[in-house]
Amino acid sequence: MLKGLMLLADGFEQTEALTTHDILTRTHEIDLEYVSINDSLMVTSSMGLRVEALGLLKDKRVEDYDFLVLPGGKGGVDNLKASSLVIDTVKKFHEAGKKHFAICAAPSILGELGYLDGKEYTCFPGFQKGNGNYINTGSVIDGDLVTGHSMGYTIEFASNIVRLLLGEASLEGIQKGVKGL
Repeated sequence: MLKGLMLLADGFEQTEALTTHDILTRTHEIDLEYVSINDSLMVTSSMGLRVEALGLLKDKRVEDYDFLVLPGGKGGVDNLKASSLVIDTVKKFHEAGKKHFAICAAPSILGELGYLDGKEYTCFPGFQKGNGNYINTGSVIDGDLVTGHSMGYTIEFASNIVRLLLGEASLEGIQKGVKGL
């Protein structure tokens, strides 16, 4: 089973976090763990939804995970960027050659670290950072990187993560189950 870590900060975009989690875990081949970057398990979304994370980032080890997911939401991304623990975690995932997935404003974190340089990516307009090739589309896969444009493209973003991690057949199985086919 593949294990992923999703970082939640106050102000996160709830659709991007919850829908991505739902789609990835429907595969029954991916375990995606929500963790709080705060000192409390409770994290509040940009729309006031309170979510209880499964753990605290400070207690997690990068080597226990295969990939990292960064949801957007301007306030959430601002809080992610302000945390030295978050930036250190993103760097450790990158240095270990692990996959990164970011949506909305969150790709700007990767861009500011230079991890989008030479890559094709998308994000919410105005959050382009680094020397990558920004494409104004719903979701982009480039190597081990998946980026998403915004909340309205969360299903496409999460589907691209499944496509990259498990292949098209796993994605088709999820789509049949969701659509009731």
